[in-house]
Amino acid sequence: MWYRYCMAEVGSVPPATEVSARFDDLAERRLAAMRLALAERRRALGLSMSSLAREVGVSPSMVSQIERGQTLPSVATLFALVTALGVDIDALFETSGDDDARPAAKPERLHAEGREALPPRQLREDRYVVRHDRRPTIAIQGGISWERLSPAPLEALEFFELVYAPGAASSEELYRHPGTEMLLVLEGAFRIHVGFEEYLLERGDSMQFPSSLPHRYVNAAEGVSRAVTVVMPDVHAGEAASSQLAP
Repeated sequence: MWYRYCMAEVGSVPPATEVSARFDDLAERRLAAMRLALAERRRALGLSMSSLAREVGVSPSMVSQIERGQTLPSVATLFALVTALGVDIDALFETSGDDDARPAAKPERLHAEGREALPPRQLREDRYVVRHDRRPTIAIQGGISWERLSPAPLEALEFFELVYAPGAASSEELYRHPGTEMLLVLEGAFRIHVGFEEYLLERGDSMQFPSSLPHRYVNAAEGVSRAVTVVMPDVHAGEAASSQLAP
């Protein structure tokens, strides 16, 4: 997947050393966006790493490693962090300084003719359309990524594509968070654990369940599995969690 993003930037196949360098640079920028958003929110609430770690159920060293970009959180830990901090998932997507997730295009002037270089249609497209090679992305532990499918953050829901590498699982343990989840499998297969039940979803299958129930995603295919998902957070639950943590 990262190779695809690198190709989108350069437009042709570069030497292997250049691909590796772009991979590292792009991954670092995406990690930087996540750790900056989490660290800023924690400090804004006046929380220590130890306090946040107790709330999330991880060690203080794990919180420190995530904020410093030394490790990726699992899906379960990421949801626990955003719930505890009252942060929208959209805040963690890397969007600045990255051609893959450019902001809406701004008109440029043509010096020779004195008119805008970008027509209104292009400006509308940047407002409404997300091209597949320019999706804002979050990298997650275990070969998982979330790719946002909306041009801008949405207030009432999260809309993104899940990409699970072979053998990837959202977490070793079942986890929960406020809200409702829906998904449609595009490729491969997912084994979805919800409560005491287990469901095998293959291409074309869809599902909806309260994400307040303990759940877990596992790639059940030999190759990469992909699914479109919509998560509708429980906004009031997130606000309550933030108020309890605030000093």
